[in-house]
Amino acid sequence: MIYRVKTEGMGCQHCIMRVTNAMNALGAEIKSMELNDFAVDFNGDPAAIREAVEDLGFDVVSLEEN
Repeated sequence: MIYRVKTEGMGCQHCIMRVTNAMNALGAEIKSMELNDFAVDFNGDPAAIREAVEDLGFDVVSLEEN
């Protein structure tokens, strides 16, 4: 399932790298990644995506099935 995630607080390439690493640790495949907006292919509970992003200190504004 593809999820589109919009966040607040991702301000640099280092932030993108941290979120990418967190998604990889979940087993989510990144489909697109920009500051404050990314899409992942993930077959688990989408709450795990939200939790991983928020654990990094970013706010999840929306998380929707794409």
